[in-house]
Amino acid sequence: MKRSNRTLAGGALALILAMQGPLAAVPALAQSGGQTLNVQGADIRAFIQDVARSTGRTFIVDPAVTGTVTVTSERPLSRSELFEVFLSTLRANGLVVTPTPSGAYRISPAATAAQGPATVGAERFATEVFQLRHIDAASAAETIRPLVGAQGQVLANPGANSVVVADFADNLSRIRALIGRIDVDRASFEVVTLENSSAREIAAVMQAVLAPPGGQPGQGMVSVTPVESSNSVVLRGDPAAVARVRPLIEDLDRRAESADDVKVVFLEHANAEQLLPVLQQIVGQQPTAASANASPAADGGEAAAPVVAPAASAPAAPLPGQRATIARFPGANALVISASGDTQRMLAEVIRQLDQRRQQVLIEAIVVELSDNAVRELGVQWLLAGEDGNPVGLTNYSDRAAPLLPIAGGAAAGQLDEDDPLREQLQNLALNSLLGANGFIGGGGGRIGDGLFGFIINAAKTDDGSNLLQTPSLMTLDNEEATILVGQEVPITTGETLLDGNSNPFRTTQRQDIGVKLVVRPQINAGGSITLFLRQEVSSINGVLTDAATDLVLNKRELETTLVVDDGDIAVAGGLLDQNDRLAIDKVPGLGDIPGLGALFRSTSRQRGRTNLMVFIRPTIIRSPADAQQLSADRWGYMRQQQLNNAPDREPGLDEMLREYMRAQPPAAPAPAAAPGDIVISPLPPAEG
Repeated sequence: MKRSNRTLAGGALALILAMQGPLAAVPALAQSGGQTLNVQGADIRAFIQDVARSTGRTFIVDPAVTGTVTVTSERPLSRSELFEVFLSTLRANGLVVTPTPSGAYRISPAATAAQGPATVGAERFATEVFQLRHIDAASAAETIRPLVGAQGQVLANPGANSVVVADFADNLSRIRALIGRIDVDRASFEVVTLENSSAREIAAVMQAVLAPPGGQPGQGMVSVTPVESSNSVVLRGDPAAVARVRPLIEDLDRRAESADDVKVVFLEHANAEQLLPVLQQIVGQQPTAASANASPAADGGEAAAPVVAPAASAPAAPLPGQRATIARFPGANALVISASGDTQRMLAEVIRQLDQRRQQVLIEAIVVELSDNAVRELGVQWLLAGEDGNPVGLTNYSDRAAPLLPIAGGAAAGQLDEDDPLREQLQNLALNSLLGANGFIGGGGGRIGDGLFGFIINAAKTDDGSNLLQTPSLMTLDNEEATILVGQEVPITTGETLLDGNSNPFRTTQRQDIGVKLVVRPQINAGGSITLFLRQEVSSINGVLTDAATDLVLNKRELETTLVVDDGDIAVAGGLLDQNDRLAIDKVPGLGDIPGLGALFRSTSRQRGRTNLMVFIRPTIIRSPADAQQLSADRWGYMRQQQLNNAPDREPGLDEMLREYMRAQPPAAPAPAAAPGDIVISPLPPAEG
């Protein structure tokens, strides 16, 4: 009777407090066997304070914790039961309780629970890693993501084939049971050996047929993998699906038995003319060789028959029962193959491996030549003549810039008649001698008794230096020879005939290439290095052989070698370090050896030449269209910038020509590949009009 009265009194007290305000929490009544809860729309912070007083625990409340709670219990609860009900109430309101090292408990919103440590109680928030054995992590994560709570997280780890799940403990147990049921390998394997079809062709067809609507080939319930060594396919998938696919493959294989044994193969990258002899030798057919510029007849008739080249070695013997014929269609880059099914499959595999996009190689050469020439000349020439002007003695050094004899002849020509043709010839000869002279030229003359004398002093110093830098470059296919020539065609006289009376004179000439020439054939090795077969030539015109002749003297630097260079490295292909000194003395015997006075009877010339020549080579492999696009953009940008440097206030001529004549866009560097999950923003196309 007393217990009933006490319960009724507690209920009345709770009703009175509830009528006083919705935010007031009803304190639990202490009982020897526990306490009951009856909270209606109480402020959550007041509720936390009452529970802390009843359980003796310390709670740290996050400022973001707000709201009201409603809890009702029909029986008395112990302290541990009250704490568990408290944790469940907080979870229902989107809150979690995390223990701290000091023994207190931190109450915070559940939205950040996945980034914090595990919570407490049966309603704890935890993280668990599920290791998968049969299914992939990405598909498992997509399957269980809808089952995770709003505060939970699901992350797939493809590298370890595992899934990381952060959620409340009761939901983790449910997800654990679900993964255990779906992580089961129920797939079966079956091998189907083909007799008439190609394994690669059948696999490609089946992958496209089995692909789900809107999906990619190979994403169906059954995976088809070709095995080319045994011409078979391996099926993997659900046993029922595999059982449905196998009859379809067998039916396609039977239909191929009656198919035509003539096939036309259009090549994408390889040259049909070069590939034809290789395939003919494989099947035992006599190889044929066609001209590199073979084409159909111009009048629309049949093309000329291919010329049978003498075989260097006997062709391979055909297989038993095999009669294969391979021909090339000149009108297209295609091969026509007539053979049995097995031979067709074998040749198709050979063609597939050879018909690949060939890599390219950019060859950049740097030719550096530094030269320095110094010449010093000093000489004195004398002339003594009688009273009538006839010379009786002279010194003449013909290899000097201003020899005395032609000048003296020009001076003496003044005594000849004006109508005499010899007078003009002597004067022109003297004038040409003076025009070809260098340095200081001085002289004088006088009379000694009845005789005349004259002299010429010639002094010259020449310093000639050059710094030549040339960078020829060209791109070519792997194992294909390429040539670049930048220069001129200079006529060189090879023969001349002057007949009697000059009635029919003629001269034969031959034009020779002068400039920078680079011939190279790169070969890409398996290890990434490049074997270069190259010939580098640099030639120029040095001048005429002599003053009286028109024959030209050519400077030529030629290098022909084979070397191995790694991709992108710079290697020295060759060079020359040359230094030469020359001393020439022309003198009058005896008089030229007199100390001091002998300088008046000799001519001295000193020459010093030094040449430093070096050739560097840098090959770069162009493996993909993106590499070629990047290279084009770099070279285009360099030339465009050079035009801008010359005329900053004008549009570069490259841009104008490309826009108005070619109607194209300038080459641009390829955009970097986007990582998974990245957002790619592309520019909008220009508005029309």
